[in-house]
Amino acid sequence: MCLKDLYKPLCPDTWPNWQGPLADGVSTLVNHLGYKPEEYKLGRSKIFIRFPKTLFNTEDALEAKKPEIVLTLQTSWRGYRERAKYKRIRHAVMVIQSFWRGMKARRRAKRRREAANLIRRFIKGFIYRHNDYCSENEYFIDHVRRSFLMKLSKNLPKNVLDKNWPTPPPSLIEMTQKVAASEMFMDQKDSYPMSVPRLFLDSRLDREQINLKVAQTLGNDKVQYGVTVVKYDRRGFKPRPRQLLLTNTFAVLVDRTKIKQKIDYTALRGISVSALSDGMIVLHMPNEDKKQKGDLVLHCTHVIELVTKLALMANKTSYVNVSSGSIRFVIARGREGFVNFTRGSGLRVVKGKRGHLMVTAPNINNS
Repeated sequence: MCLKDLYKPLCPDTWPNWQGPLADGVSTLVNHLGYKPEEYKLGRSKIFIRFPKTLFNTEDALEAKKPEIVLTLQTSWRGYRERAKYKRIRHAVMVIQSFWRGMKARRRAKRRREAANLIRRFIKGFIYRHNDYCSENEYFIDHVRRSFLMKLSKNLPKNVLDKNWPTPPPSLIEMTQKVAASEMFMDQKDSYPMSVPRLFLDSRLDREQINLKVAQTLGNDKVQYGVTVVKYDRRGFKPRPRQLLLTNTFAVLVDRTKIKQKIDYTALRGISVSALSDGMIVLHMPNEDKKQKGDLVLHCTHVIELVTKLALMANKTSYVNVSSGSIRFVIARGREGFVNFTRGSGLRVVKGKRGHLMVTAPNINNS
């Protein structure tokens, strides 16, 4: 082995590697070790050391240097190993962080998407809340029902005599009206089955359709229900278009801007309809009341709805009479008239030869 390679740790210029000619490297090494000119002879490719003591001193210096070399190597190796370990741990931490942050972002995006869909379903359900129960409004309706029941459970009355209950939803009023209609017309009137799937509306007239002068005349009596009807004169049965407006205490028959007749619920003696599919209604009024002009003969397309609301507001559901053949009514001053009903191909209302009002109702197949 070359002297330079063997003892190069002893000289900082040759350690760890010498960059240059070999002879220059050996010369640098021996000069650093303090060789005297008489102790060695440097040739072209070899060096001759004259005294063994010089070589032994060099060997002793190398042995003394080895622990420092070993310590340097150990330090470098341990540093390399720890840096490699740190890099592996750092890479693993970055991978875990990246995965965790990605999972959190995906969860957050999922929650936002679900929240947006929930709000969208809620708004869509609110828009379609008056429609039949369907996929568009099922979430909103179920939420309203659950909220009402939860609120009711937290506000139960303290005793059975307490009448302070939470305000029921509007569907309760409609259900009450539907149940009342069932009790009055089920298996008695031909047109009743067709009215079952149809919702009862709060009013068949918009606010703009009710004359402002009429509304001012009614004052504090708010119109609870309004519908277009045809009123037949008591003499001659001439049809005249009218509006029938129901309040909490009375009903009025309106001709455009003028109230033609006021019907107090307390004075109403009865409500008669036919058992067929026509829309004829007879409101029976007291004969002794001079303010009344006799019974009212009306025709309404929404006969089931109108009679149900009128009977409930007047609290006279037991006064509703379903006649199968004819209806007798009072014209004026005790004189009587009749409305006769028959089945036919279509609706037809005419005055008969005997002075009776002849109504032909269309056949309806309810099977």
